Amino acid sequence: MKKDLIRIALVIFAFFMAFSGLAQGLYQKGKIQISKKKHIDAYIQIDYRFPQRFQEDITYLEPDSYAKWQETGKLKGKHKIKLGLKDFEGFALDNGQSFKVIKYIDLTKKGIGMLPKRICVEQIANGKVDAYKLYSNTTGKISYELADVVMDSKMQGDQMLIDYIQDNFQILVQKLPGHKNPRNLQGANLLTLIGDNERVKTNYDNNHYGFRNQFTERQKFGVIVNKQYESSFLKMINDYNGIAVASLEVE
Repeated sequence: MKKDLIRIALVIFAFFMAFSGLAQGLYQKGKIQISKKKHIDAYIQIDYRFPQRFQEDITYLEPDSYAKWQETGKLKGKHKIKLGLKDFEGFALDNGQSFKVIKYIDLTKKGIGMLPKRICVEQIANGKVDAYKLYSNTTGKISYELADVVMDSKMQGDQMLIDYIQDNFQILVQKLPGHKNPRNLQGANLLTLIGDNERVKTNYDNNHYGFRNQFTERQKFGVIVNKQYESSFLKMINDYNGIAVASLEVE
């Protein structure tokens, strides 16, 4: 009987430690930009099962709280600090990802009198043309395809949902002057984006970036794209922005 109780206690302890390790992995080290002159060190919650949690606001831990959590495995609710989108400008993670608070009107949806809405999105290009990645919400009104993935992931594991979210997203673009707010790439005119650079336009026409290969029926007419589409698009837009593109031969 005593041995059985010990085994049960060990199983519970192992489960607790595994859960604690998973939860700790959701907090990534970075810096939150509060204003142009102020930033703070933080461990920011990034959970691709619920991307709305870092796109509609952010939750973070101060370094001391995170260190204590790692040491003890205990985290009190009061240590989790939440910031609304009006309270910060963006954040950068130590892994190289950068996120920015922008104002966005979703013109892909029908509506009258829509106003720009603040949202925190991952920035994937910076220069003459800025580009952002908008992940799909996994709660509320979602597509049938995503709803199926959410349900299946409950049986097959969270990684299935994470993989889907990270390979099915919107790309938003903004070119100034011209675009007052970022817009979905599918609603932007490529000639407006890159047409004033004859070399890049010629390279696009000759498919040097491989971007034209991405215009399949799904990608051409849908607002959701994948990593392969993103990679080809970034080769073109980074070249336009004057950023060297590795392993790319251009005229």
